[in-house]
Amino acid sequence: MAEETLLNNTIFSGFLLIVAGCTLALQAGCNATLTRYGGRSFSSFVNFTVGLLSCFIFFGIDIGALHTPLPTSHVEQAPHYAWIAVPKLGVGTSLAFFVCSQVITACIIDNYGLVGVEVRPYTTWRILASLGAVFFVGIITKF
Repeated sequence: MAEETLLNNTIFSGFLLIVAGCTLALQAGCNATLTRYGGRSFSSFVNFTVGLLSCFIFFGIDIGALHTPLPTSHVEQAPHYAWIAVPKLGVGTSLAFFVCSQVITACIIDNYGLVGVEVRPYTTWRILASLGAVFFVGIITKF
């Protein structure tokens, strides 16, 4: 069997989902603060501009450094659900990782009042609920 590349590695895929969940929670707080200071349309403009620039950077790294071939017209034949499928981990596991990391990061942001949100302590009950979420992610991943 051929050795898996880093981007095809299941553990690395899970790690990327956790990072995505964490950054989404951080983004929500940043957007709320930016909206308060610059307005909704300005916040949306900045949000999508940064996202587009990030996609260009990722695309450049993927094509240039990782030598991923450019898509061909073959991509037009993909079924409509192919654009949302998560083939390595499965949809349930992917969303479980994503949501769990998002919730835990959001609780940490609340606890320290990061990005301008009101402080809401990471209480024992919130910590236990977070650990429960991690436990259930493990169950979903295993079975």
